[in-house]
Amino acid sequence: MKFLVSKDLHSNPNFRLLIGFYALMMLFYFIGDLFYIFNFFGSNINEVLSTLKGNPDEFIEPLSLLVLLEYFHIGLFLAILALFTSMAIVLRLKLNFLHQKLIIVFSMISLLFSFISLLGTYFFMDIFVYTFVGFSLLWHLCGIYALVIALKQVLFK
Repeated sequence: MKFLVSKDLHSNPNFRLLIGFYALMMLFYFIGDLFYIFNFFGSNINEVLSTLKGNPDEFIEPLSLLVLLEYFHIGLFLAILALFTSMAIVLRLKLNFLHQKLIIVFSMISLLFSFISLLGTYFFMDIFVYTFVGFSLLWHLCGIYALVIALKQVLFK
């Protein structure tokens, strides 16, 4: 992975092609992960609460702790891997320092709070579901934004 070492991605056309294709695939991952979350938990607050806590009126059983921890373990690993490699590309782009810093900080903090609020919803209070949904959308949007910038700079410059 020489692109993690090299500071100039624009000098080599092969690196530009490789990084562009990687950014495109990561973009598909972020979009697909959003669809997966909507399918697994639901697409609105009430569906997410019904999935996590159950709903006796609709005969929906609560999500078991084993399934939640399995999702947490796999989801967090894939999210960290995707986010860190995407942010490694952002660090090599020709952006000003503040712009890079904002993208990275918002992405990392929203990812952390997303998973913490998921556990908070399951174990403590239902109000954390709002932060789970909000921060999940925020970190996906930050990742998509970073990858779109990377695609724009790598492929069109």
